[in-house]
Amino acid sequence: MNHNQTIPAIETRYAGINFRSRLEAKWAVMFDLLKWGWTYEPTDFNGWIPDFAIHGKEIIYVEVKPVYAFPEDVAKKIDASACPNEVLIVGMLGPMKCDLFNNATIGWLRDHWGSTETNETKSGWWGEAMMARYKESDRIGFCHREGDFTDRISGGYDGGRFGTYPVTLEEVTMLWREASNRTRWNPKK
Repeated sequence: MNHNQTIPAIETRYAGINFRSRLEAKWAVMFDLLKWGWTYEPTDFNGWIPDFAIHGKEIIYVEVKPVYAFPEDVAKKIDASACPNEVLIVGMLGPMKCDLFNNATIGWLRDHWGSTETNETKSGWWGEAMMARYKESDRIGFCHREGDFTDRISGGYDGGRFGTYPVTLEEVTMLWREASNRTRWNPKK
């Protein structure tokens, strides 16, 4: 069964930028609501152009896809691109509930903690990106579910799993709804 869809892109304007799709614009709003700095289509890695760069402790590239299950084909393309940074894939449902914990997940993160390197590519370990707050910051951040538990936004690490203060699905669902409202189609008056 295919858990991913092909949806026609609807160009959407937000923050003075024409996004290729409404889903990309919605994620830009979500990043703003989370107070994460970002850049749209920041660079090119051998034909793969990330949709965003998130400016956290380090640069994390983001790929937006109309999916609600891990897109292995997209991950393989990213792994083959020679992108040296961590990469986050986000889908069409926004933050989701983790199947093991009450924490919310934002998507799937390629963590270099368990990475392997060859002459041609540097691939990492893909897994859910868990959302949490860390004691060093009141902002919501995220970490790898099974790899490096360091917050990718603040750089905080509390020695535990998924931050000091979990972020529930209900909390981030409210932000996702607001992002949807801000990118809703409005006919010209």
